[in-house]
Amino acid sequence: MTGGDLVLMSRRRAGLTQRELAERMGCRQATIARWERGDRHPSYDEVQAVARACALQLDAHLAREDRSWWPQIAIQLDHAPLQRVRRLTPPGAFDAVPVLEALADSDVPTIVLGEVAGALHGSPLVLGGATVEVCAQDEDALNELPSREGLLVTVLPPGTTGFADLARDADTVEIDGAEIRVAHLRDLLRIADASPDPDSRRQALAYQAVLDVRRARLDAGAPDDRGDEEKVE
Repeated sequence: MTGGDLVLMSRRRAGLTQRELAERMGCRQATIARWERGDRHPSYDEVQAVARACALQLDAHLAREDRSWWPQIAIQLDHAPLQRVRRLTPPGAFDAVPVLEALADSDVPTIVLGEVAGALHGSPLVLGGATVEVCAQDEDALNELPSREGLLVTVLPPGTTGFADLARDADTVEIDGAEIRVAHLRDLLRIADASPDPDSRRQALAYQAVLDVRRARLDAGAPDDRGDEEKVE
């Protein structure tokens, strides 16, 4: 995760525009935009200042670097999103795939969240829940869903201002010719960071690891044709 990611997550969590944050920081809006795009990397002091301007506290600590998830993530990223979910579903456990297919066939605006969204992005964590968590546009939209079975629906996920906030960066995943929207990894990380759920810290670490692996792949700039066993090694 980069300093620019932290700036974006802080600003979105506070519900501020780039201009509003710039006014609080006493800098130009273009500076905030360059940080968030990665054109310029903010210093640690600047990220701290952003957090304070957003009424947040940057809680940094040192830990041993742990890349133990990287091989599993690399393998997950080589599979299609729906296959990633199937690979993380234990035998006999709740099957999220039919629920995702039903969402894709529905016209109701929703954004997939939580561990299933993480799996679609390439998270290595085995799925343990019994629902697919989604964010709906408003309370009225919930009545338009064809079925609530297997769904955990919210209109205001922790650390967000709701559907419109998440929709800006949501990714589109194709399922059998139809599409669903999935919260961006940074937004999943923002939600996990703000969540009181005791398992949210582990989820946040997994999302961060996926971001790191994706950036490492982009930096490498070359396809990886090794088999799964070679990657694990």
